[in-house]
Amino acid sequence: MAAKPLSSAIVELVMIDWRMGRMSQRQIADKHGVSNGKVAQLTKGVAQDSAAIVSAGIEYRQALQTQDERMVSAVEKEVDKVSGWVNWIHTALMSNAQQAMKDKCSDQDDYLKRGNTLAKAKESIVGKQPDTVINNTNALQAVIQYTPEQLRQINQDLEDAC
Repeated sequence: MAAKPLSSAIVELVMIDWRMGRMSQRQIADKHGVSNGKVAQLTKGVAQDSAAIVSAGIEYRQALQTQDERMVSAVEKEVDKVSGWVNWIHTALMSNAQQAMKDKCSDQDDYLKRGNTLAKAKESIVGKQPDTVINNTNALQAVIQYTPEQLRQINQDLEDAC
């Protein structure tokens, strides 16, 4: 006899528990009355991406416990204000990157500007990656020249990527 399908509410709760990263698959299965196999199937390939948020939230609340009410209120207002700025910046960066991809490029300088716009947006949103190279020298840098055909191919590759 086939197992009856899980309700969308149970699936959602299983996924939330998994993403929190605080319980094993077996614990989640026991909590929601489903099989271990079903939990494994649902969570396969799903990151436990909220674990760091939970840890940061705990650290934040513990730090606030040592403060008086006025300081707690001031910190919360500052966090809200800066979070609003960060959200606005992310939205503006994404809009800028989307516009850069729509604009037609007429020469190599346009392609370089587009590439720089996209790189800055990516770096600002996802942060610097370990392989990001910071070059802060006054040494003569080699200039790479592309043919119009190479530039068209680069443009096509960029458009295909987005």
